[in-house]
Amino acid sequence: HRCLQRHGISRLPDVEGDKPAKKKFKSYPIGYFHIDVAEVRTEQGKLHMFVAIDRTSKFAFVELHEKATTAISRDF
Repeated sequence: HRCLQRHGISRLPDVEGDKPAKKKFKSYPIGYFHIDVAEVRTEQGKLHMFVAIDRTSKFAFVELHEKATTAISRDF
């Protein structure tokens, strides 16, 4: 970064023209959860991370499981 600053090229040029309008998220009632599953690698092996995030309050809940079966998904 210092080398780029020294040569005056450390910042990206401004984008010419109209900037895209920022969209607001659709409002949801509290209790509307976004649920996702991701694979996490550790020194001991891999785990499956189940995540639920409330779209309104941003409350997050996470569970780690060794397997991602239908029964575990349903119980989550």
